[in-house]
Amino acid sequence: MSAIAIVTVDAGGNVPPALRIADELAGRGHRVEVLGHRRQAAAVARAGHGFRPLASLDFWDSGVRRSVPAAIAETTRLAADRALEDEVRRATAGSDAAIVDCLMSSSVRGAGAVSVPTAVLFHTYLEFWQRSYRRGPVGVAARLRGTDPLTAWSRAAGRIVTSDVALDPASARRTPLAQASEWVGPIEAGAAVEPQLAAPPLVVVSLSTTWFPGQTEAYQRIANALGSLPVRGVLTLGGLPPDRPLRVPRNVRVLERVDHGELFPRASLLIGHGGHSTTFRALAHGLPVITMPMHPLLDQPLIGRSVQRVGAGIVLPKSAPSERIARVVTAMLADDGARAGAARLGRRLREADAAGAAADAVERLAHERLRRTAPPR
Repeated sequence: MSAIAIVTVDAGGNVPPALRIADELAGRGHRVEVLGHRRQAAAVARAGHGFRPLASLDFWDSGVRRSVPAAIAETTRLAADRALEDEVRRATAGSDAAIVDCLMSSSVRGAGAVSVPTAVLFHTYLEFWQRSYRRGPVGVAARLRGTDPLTAWSRAAGRIVTSDVALDPASARRTPLAQASEWVGPIEAGAAVEPQLAAPPLVVVSLSTTWFPGQTEAYQRIANALGSLPVRGVLTLGGLPPDRPLRVPRNVRVLERVDHGELFPRASLLIGHGGHSTTFRALAHGLPVITMPMHPLLDQPLIGRSVQRVGAGIVLPKSAPSERIARVVTAMLADDGARAGAARLGRRLREADAAGAAADAVERLAHERLRRTAPPR
């Protein structure tokens, strides 16, 4: 049995892969301790894992509305904070291996400083991290603060990408980082959809648990579009209510919080923002996806384009008028090719054991450490 530390942060879709890997490792008999934001304590306890709050993460709260400059500043601090690095260094000392969220680049360095073999967890396309993120404002600002994310990731003992190797453009570019990374597949549960044929089609809407400018207006235009169609609509808010009341048609429900796993098996279509976790959970159910990216600097446009490229969805701008959204919804619901493409992708995703492959990678790191530190016979 090994002691495994998982270092994460409450940033939305990055958490489910980390906890799913924790479940797999614990199921194999390893002692798992999650290090993260104190708000995560209850969820981690329910999963049955040890938890240690990182006081240096108290500044972070992705659930509040922030300006773009404020969001960039806080994400940069998450990537390059020396106090957080030092706290992670102390907290992981003595662990046999660690998994550190790629958002926390200085923390990757902190765990490595005490000779803990560390795997970086990339929870969306590697293409986004090594290009848009590193070359964008957060990556540049992090380097100015003394932390180059690419250097930290590259010097770690391992790199785990919990995404689909066939859809991630980085797998074909063969950069040094890509060649040193292991794609295990999306860690998203799913089951083949079973739409309720006697009822109008169910369209699920999810536009992120992080607030972006224009999100309320997008929700309203989508609600208006669904209100004009013979469908049932469910707008899921992820616990982040709009900044003003929505006008909701009779055939549309608004739910503040809901497990998408309760809706997707009965749904016919997702309208989403392109977040990796939500998108691939829908695809794991075989659901076609309309992607309306909420922010151009994030992975959302990249994910939307990749899904469109394999024929399982289509991309719309978040400013699309209600009439255009209604036309696209109607077309997607009638598109046998999109349903077939999403179903094929769903079968492939469901057949993969992503959590098991990720746990295998972490076990290899822990075993190597134990081999190196074992006393000579």
